[in-house]
Amino acid sequence: NVGLVDLKATPIERIIPSGIRTSEGDHELDLLVMATGFDAVTGGLTNIDIRGCGGESLKEHWQEGARTHLGIASAGFPNLLYIYGPQSPSGFCNGPTCAEVQGEWVVELIAHMRDAGVTRIEATAEAEQGWRDQVQAIASMTLFPRADSWYMGANIPGKPREMLNWPGGLQMYLMACRSSAEAGYSGFLLDEAPVSSGPRR
Repeated sequence: NVGLVDLKATPIERIIPSGIRTSEGDHELDLLVMATGFDAVTGGLTNIDIRGCGGESLKEHWQEGARTHLGIASAGFPNLLYIYGPQSPSGFCNGPTCAEVQGEWVVELIAHMRDAGVTRIEATAEAEQGWRDQVQAIASMTLFPRADSWYMGANIPGKPREMLNWPGGLQMYLMACRSSAEAGYSGFLLDEAPVSSGPRR
């Protein structure tokens, strides 16, 4: 017992005492629940003024689209490791499982760094681009890119339209993480260089 209204074809003009007025007329409502949208996957990180060693913000770094390696780190942002972020399997995996898998990998990485006397880790730009290309290539084999949805960034005007989550499944993601670790954390620069957060604002 619902009537669907296409708000793209007949946009909301205003809220009225009895409901909503669209370009086609008034719609009486018992209850109006408002959801204004959300900047899924990247917004939680880009809305914080996180800056890399060159002073670039994460928002600026991702202006043309999310760039990460393994959905865990970005080039130019040493020692910034995030879980459940862009290009991770978070959108297509049980949430706690995804966070646990990534969290365990980060813990193992930090233990490796400690044991090796390494104080700095940073994704390489090449690995970042390679991961982005892989995410988009897998997505292109699905119907996801044809949908106007949050997982494509389509719900935010001006946001690059791209697959925001790893679409290759958890097992394939685990293989990529394991492969990096077994190769001495390939795709990452590990060294003892001092870490700078760039200019303070």
